[in-house]
Amino acid sequence: MDPAQQRPPDFTQPGFAGLVELTMAEEFLNREEAIELLNQHWAARGAAGLQPDRGGGQRPPDNNPQEDCQPNEGDNAQREQQNQPAGPRPRSPTPAPDANKDLITFDATARVASTLASRPADYTIKRLSDKKHTPLWYFTREGLQEAARSVRRADENETLAITQAAEGNMTVRAANSLTASKNAKLDHCLTYAEYMFAKNHFLTAIENAKWGNEALDAFNWFFHNLDNHQLQEEGDHGERALLHYASRVRLDWHDKLALGKAYNISIINEELLAKVARKLNAHDVKNGLDQARPPPPFSSLILLT
Repeated sequence: MDPAQQRPPDFTQPGFAGLVELTMAEEFLNREEAIELLNQHWAARGAAGLQPDRGGGQRPPDNNPQEDCQPNEGDNAQREQQNQPAGPRPRSPTPAPDANKDLITFDATARVASTLASRPADYTIKRLSDKKHTPLWYFTREGLQEAARSVRRADENETLAITQAAEGNMTVRAANSLTASKNAKLDHCLTYAEYMFAKNHFLTAIENAKWGNEALDAFNWFFHNLDNHQLQEEGDHGERALLHYASRVRLDWHDKLALGKAYNISIINEELLAKVARKLNAHDVKNGLDQARPPPPFSSLILLT
């Protein structure tokens, strides 16, 4: 007969008493629970023609419990040994619950740095976390001082706003920390000294925002190449051209990043830089001509009566 079609054994019969008691001792169960566990083992393995063996092996199922009541003489010693109640077996240690991920952990040997970097505004940090364009004004002395003043404001008087954070979580922040500053300036409206001061704090901020080493290196070389470009020899005019180029390129880089077409920003496009410089020079010439042009002649009307 196909073993899968055999009837399951009745573990309540006396012939299975030793197996039931052994299961009770090993699993710390009462009789009914031990029988239920044996039935579950049979359902899982008995259909394949194998009966669970508490001794660690497998034997063919025996559906005739009466034969177990009349064991062979050669098996008496083994069966008597099996029928002896087994001593309690120590349970496997219960796995400790997962550590609370909200607990604060730190390096007990580490100490605070000798120099603390100024913290930019929450608005800026959020923009960088989303890999969006942020004017470098927020990293100038003026922008960092404004951020520090906003932190010192009384939290009780601030309006709170709910924003969506990473992975769908909701975050409550001060409403004024989520908006752009009315004092912010575009990159090309900064002085060259302000721009170069801000870039150091910007590089630290994008490192903290997890932009990755590749992006961090690219922007580091971007600022380095600007600061060592030959246009620096032209003084204020050269620095202004570099600022306008950097302002346009950095904004364009973020636009391309959103489209999955970001490029290596550190490579200076000399053709584009030359166009920016010529456009600025033409604008200066036009302004100079406008200032040098004499005002239109004043014409008076003589009213005759």
